[in-house]
Amino acid sequence: MPGLQQTQLYCLADRTYYETPARLKDESTRYPLDSEPPADGWRRVAGGLWTSLLPEGREPAGQGWKIHVSTVPEEAEETLLDTARICRAHGVPFKFLRSERALLLMSGKYMSRAGAGKFITLYPPDERVFLRVLDELTRALAGRRGPYILSDLRIGDAPVYIRYGAFVSRWCLDGNGERVLALRHPSGELVPDERGVVFRIPPWVTVPDALRPHLAARAAAGDAGFPYDVSESLQFSNAGGIYLARHRETGRRVVLREARPHSGLDEAGDDAVTRLRREHRALTALAGLDCVPEVYGVRTVWEHHFLIEEHIEGTTLLEEIVGRFALLHTTGTAAELAPYTDWVESVTERLTAALAAVHERGLRFGDLHPSNVIIRPDGRVALIDFEYATALDDPDTPVAGAPGLQAPAGTVGAEADAYALWATWLYMLMPIMEMAGHDRAKALTLERWARRRYGLDAGAGPRRPAALRAAESTDGRERETAALLEGPRPDWAGLRDRLLRGIHAGATPERTDRLFPGDPQAFSTGGTDVAHGAAGVLHTLHRTGAPVPPAWTDWLADTARRQDPASPGGLYGGLPGTAVVLSALGRREEGRELYERCAAAPPSASADLMNGRAGVALAALRLARPQRAEGASPDAKVDHDLVDAAARTAHDLDRLVRGESVPGLRAPASAGLLRGLSGAALLHLELHAMTGDERFLLAAGRALEAEAAHCVTMPDGTVQVKDGRRHFLYLDQGSGGFALVARAWLARRESPELAALLPGVARGCAFEFVREPGLFTGRAGLMAVAGALSPEGRTAPGVLASVRNLSWHLVADEDRLLVPGAGLLRCSADLATGAAGLLLSLYFLAGAEAGGPSLGAPAGDRPHDLLDLLTLG
Repeated sequence: MPGLQQTQLYCLADRTYYETPARLKDESTRYPLDSEPPADGWRRVAGGLWTSLLPEGREPAGQGWKIHVSTVPEEAEETLLDTARICRAHGVPFKFLRSERALLLMSGKYMSRAGAGKFITLYPPDERVFLRVLDELTRALAGRRGPYILSDLRIGDAPVYIRYGAFVSRWCLDGNGERVLALRHPSGELVPDERGVVFRIPPWVTVPDALRPHLAARAAAGDAGFPYDVSESLQFSNAGGIYLARHRETGRRVVLREARPHSGLDEAGDDAVTRLRREHRALTALAGLDCVPEVYGVRTVWEHHFLIEEHIEGTTLLEEIVGRFALLHTTGTAAELAPYTDWVESVTERLTAALAAVHERGLRFGDLHPSNVIIRPDGRVALIDFEYATALDDPDTPVAGAPGLQAPAGTVGAEADAYALWATWLYMLMPIMEMAGHDRAKALTLERWARRRYGLDAGAGPRRPAALRAAESTDGRERETAALLEGPRPDWAGLRDRLLRGIHAGATPERTDRLFPGDPQAFSTGGTDVAHGAAGVLHTLHRTGAPVPPAWTDWLADTARRQDPASPGGLYGGLPGTAVVLSALGRREEGRELYERCAAAPPSASADLMNGRAGVALAALRLARPQRAEGASPDAKVDHDLVDAAARTAHDLDRLVRGESVPGLRAPASAGLLRGLSGAALLHLELHAMTGDERFLLAAGRALEAEAAHCVTMPDGTVQVKDGRRHFLYLDQGSGGFALVARAWLARRESPELAALLPGVARGCAFEFVREPGLFTGRAGLMAVAGALSPEGRTAPGVLASVRNLSWHLVADEDRLLVPGAGLLRCSADLATGAAGLLLSLYFLAGAEAGGPSLGAPAGDRPHDLLDLLTLG
């Protein structure tokens, strides 16, 4: 799953959906080299935010020494022209960020540190050309400015950097089973191309002599005269790090806030050093206040600036919320909620007083959110991170704040802080304030729910900010959405229709990179897979009885055919699942052909359903049963070749479970339907159903026993999968998906130990608070599992309550409903995180409640079995 920095990249181009950065609206700031006709003998290729210029008729080298050039916006165009001139003279392919806006965004505070600062990349064909171009470039760009590229070695005093890496996209799996860019080892094996924030040279690469002085200079650069020893890294961003340190002589513990020149640009164009100086001025003006850290000064070490301030003992407000949150750690009775609401009130009072003290000094804080508040051991609060503290009457207030906690544009001074105070208060009660970033009226929905659930009167909490009055005009849509969910039965048909309209409204069959908006991962898998691509959406439409336009099926078939099957993935993350969906949609021959291409690829090292061998084998079983395909003849025979292939994989998986070494195959680190051995257990169960061979049933039991070993019973009686310090109930990784397979196995054999786990899983899946709405790691999946496992059936009170709480997340857009994806920052239509997954969950619950297919499903449709729906059965 992509991290926050990677996710931010896919939030740049669209306010509603996760979108490829290539669609950023930056035409007015494009560099001329992006649009002018290329020089004779050169061709231009666009890719994302980058534009490449390549010599005609010459293929780039696969890997080697590459050169990076960084810059600042005011020097960018001149630096680009000088670099392009040198590249053309030597026939060196290069790429550059296509516009000033792209440069500003990629230099932003929350962009990946590993790639930050890179403006131009050169791909010399060999070491001789590399060294010649490097020499010319460093002389031409001497004295120019640019951010330091952390992953590279700087050459001289120019903004020129080098590293050894891949020139073309090759892929392999890393140690965690994730698909990453690769280098080719001299043995021919593909190995990960490590792209971190430390300069590394692959062990088989010889460093040219000309680079050795620069390596020596890098090693010599240090912290001479800096009297602090860092003991812990607290946070990293593209702007710099935050470190806990100790003074070597006095022993005083301090916090070092690092600022990297020309890095971490914000929307105002200010870099990290500018903000550090602003923070220093603010802390100096606020000296003596108990609610702010004492400032000790500013130091420059090498090229980085450090603000040295008091280390305040305590934990962040965010950490306190996670540790205390009443709806996770209690059964939610009024008596259990009261201590939490009392704590929220006391924190709010102290924050109000702290902000008032800051305002009395003529400043506004400007960036209040739970990560910028420290709760001291005695309960007092301290505000940290004053990068955006400005005068109360400053009309040019920079934009700051966490998603959903930011005041509307134009809100200044004390009123901006008042908005953030109210939003932080509501965040303590409902920590999903990202939803207000989609529609500020969503904050009113969360406030109504919180007041009712916590028993708060109208006067509790800070005053509602005046800036929210505009949101009241769209609050009617929020109330209409809530009406679909309330009452003794949800309006299943109304929910279905609005979700389908949302899916249709987002469809883009004219595009080649995606058919439906989904998670950012869809852009790296080609847009066809089941989890995040078109296959999962079309599977949902087909199984829920909604029409599937032929053009959409054509899109899926055509796009899948163009993909490279060398890294096929599994049932959900790659082409095997897509083959199953095509077959089910009546394109059986195309589905079989696609599967055969995948089967010829080197086998995955993973054992799971998501991207591993269990997923490929289960896809084979799905394709082996032609009666499951649309339009298939009832007399069609089972394809025993596919069954045999699945059985061979099942045998290898069972050997793995029994502790044997299976070359090229590793056991999952955790448990769950998609990412654990539950997928292998399901494969064994289906082979048992098809063949009657009892050995498969025994193998399924062994896999489930291995999964059960990851499960723990929590103090509240719920059963969850333990993974380090975290615990999971989800379908993807967690006890929910495991329980569905265990339930299927228990229908064939008895096991008091496995059976004893299911009630605790059911209880956990009916949790009141769930942060995200998606199927794989959110409410849609949990409420469906709770409905499948609960003794009361799918109408259990906890299940229906969970459906009603979808009002927190559903975004009304005219007559449509949109569903926020992972991270809640943008909406998604995909199966794993978005509208398709929620639609499939509601279909299961509604159909099960009515005792048979509903919500538009065709007559004679298969019975509602959740495991069947989830695994393309």
